[in-house]
Amino acid sequence: ASNDFAYRLADDLAAVDSTTATGNTSSIAANRLSYVLDLRGPSMAIDTACSSSMVAFHQACQSILSGESTQALAGGVSLHLHPYGFITFSKASMLSRHGRCRVFDAAGDGYVRSEGGGIFVLKDHEQAIADGNQILALVASSAVNTDGRKSGLTVPSAQVQADLLTQVYAKAGIDPATIDYVEAHGTGTAVGDPIETRAIGEALGKHRARDNPLPIGSVKSNLGHMEAASGIAGLVKALYCIRHRVVPATIGLTELNPNIDFSDLNVAVVTENRLLRKSGKIIVGVNSFGFGGANAHVILESPKAPKTKTPKTPKNADLPVMLSAKTSAALKQAANEFAVFLESQPRTALYDISYNTIFSREAHAHRVVVTGTTPLEIAKSLLAFTNDTANPLAVQSGVALTAPVGPAFIYSGNGSQWASMGKRLLDESPIFSAAIREIDVLFRNYADYSLEDELAGKNGENRYELTEIAQPALFALQVGLTRMLAQHGVTPVAVAGHSVGEVAAAWACGALSLADAVTVIYYRSHAQGKTKGCGQMTAAGCGLELVQEIIAPSRLTSSLAVAGVNSSRGVTIAGKAKLLAKLETGLFERSIPYKRLDLDYAFHSPAMDETEIDIKQALAGIKPATGAIPFYSTVTGKLLDGRKLDGEYWWHNVRKPVLFEQASKQILAAGINV
Repeated sequence: ASNDFAYRLADDLAAVDSTTATGNTSSIAANRLSYVLDLRGPSMAIDTACSSSMVAFHQACQSILSGESTQALAGGVSLHLHPYGFITFSKASMLSRHGRCRVFDAAGDGYVRSEGGGIFVLKDHEQAIADGNQILALVASSAVNTDGRKSGLTVPSAQVQADLLTQVYAKAGIDPATIDYVEAHGTGTAVGDPIETRAIGEALGKHRARDNPLPIGSVKSNLGHMEAASGIAGLVKALYCIRHRVVPATIGLTELNPNIDFSDLNVAVVTENRLLRKSGKIIVGVNSFGFGGANAHVILESPKAPKTKTPKTPKNADLPVMLSAKTSAALKQAANEFAVFLESQPRTALYDISYNTIFSREAHAHRVVVTGTTPLEIAKSLLAFTNDTANPLAVQSGVALTAPVGPAFIYSGNGSQWASMGKRLLDESPIFSAAIREIDVLFRNYADYSLEDELAGKNGENRYELTEIAQPALFALQVGLTRMLAQHGVTPVAVAGHSVGEVAAAWACGALSLADAVTVIYYRSHAQGKTKGCGQMTAAGCGLELVQEIIAPSRLTSSLAVAGVNSSRGVTIAGKAKLLAKLETGLFERSIPYKRLDLDYAFHSPAMDETEIDIKQALAGIKPATGAIPFYSTVTGKLLDGRKLDGEYWWHNVRKPVLFEQASKQILAAGINV
């Protein structure tokens, strides 16, 4: 609701440039978010003064309820970048001489300006449950109105505010007697506080039992008045009340405002932390009004407890457990104690145990890594390690050279590209631009376009939708970035790549010369480009075993292919669009999140069979070498000698599923920091 930065520019018109228009227009504050996040629904900045963020919140709810939007971002920001706002509100006698928002206090003499902001994600309740989202609260109802004609433009109307409260709670079917707390606008002004309290009391307080006055308060006593973003603070406080079942105190109140008849209105200010009921629904209202008369109110309820599901660990999940100690004797003692602990653990606990031993414990020099599918299996291996007996499942034990070793470079695959990637680096980094030109000279032996021009955006728009364009561009970008990192002394101790990322990884480890890597990237992408339209891909937020369970009964096993196993909760499936739709129905029915990828290819599936002859023939002449850095293959899921990265391998790289999870485990098991 303010234009402080524009005021700064007005002080120095010589600072105005081509970005001033979009940098100082209120609508662009919202439009820029839509632009960056590629949002297609309504995008607007709403200015109703101090109720702006609450009105925006209400409008977002209405957009979802009407079906106009499926989800929305709503919030507000307030920053003080120029003295203008302080001067104008001071001239209007709205600011406190004491420098505090003395809410509901006899000494309340105005408000204090403060900065802050926040954004809320709003979504249809049933859809949020289906998508597995964490739900902080439910919006029971929301409403807005405006005072209309009154005694003065900036004087609130108690009657109109009361009408709004009566309307919104009646619409939600909520009895005022069941309200746990109302977060008032409560700025600490001599005029605003009494009028707002009267409205709350007339609409809600008087409709409760006399021995159960309505608790009210205002977060502005704690952090001041964020003006257009003040509703954000009120909503966050309401979420706190719901989550922790306690109302934080409204502070700084020494004497209740004598102009507010709290007893008659049957309201009580929460001056000490107030515990709410331990169980059952919590209802919290948040009130807000602007000094021009725009009123808003939102009712939040505690969400229903989610249906608990027994964690399911895939039967064949091979998970690592790492233990470390400062001495070898201490390591054996730790292994023995941990084995005893594991013997009493259920199979479903193994994933959490594995995760915490790898990521949540300090790693000392002496280490042992054991893998297994059950806690008991790992316990037996740890005991074998302790007793120096045969221990086939101990992936590695010994003394780490450094703690941790690293880094490993993981080169991303198709789908990570974006328009204009590398354009700025071409202009600003001599190392990067030199690498791109070196690649371009080699690439022009095969292609009829320049990769340097491609990254510079000179070849046209939407070209990265074509895999024969996107793959070489990604490769070139990754080589350039690797060269830049090396200039700063950052080099990998191991490499891996996801799908097409393996080409850059093979170059980075020294298994392929730059010339051979360019040959691979050209013919690999050129062959796959011919498969456009032969299928699509879907990413599912679950493990491999669950995907296979869904596919098998629907007789899709022979028609759909697992194209990648990225993690225990991330699998990609490729096949015909109609068959993927059937799979997605099964995923939806089990409340498993999924996404159809925005591409027209079925990579790592039988759709790639037609590329076999072209790839093997075109790459028959490359000369892979062992390489100076370990190469972890996502084709085999294991450490691989670079000499095996011949034409046959690159055909498998195109056709077989990406075993990224397995390769990642191998890297972590080796004590390497990704």
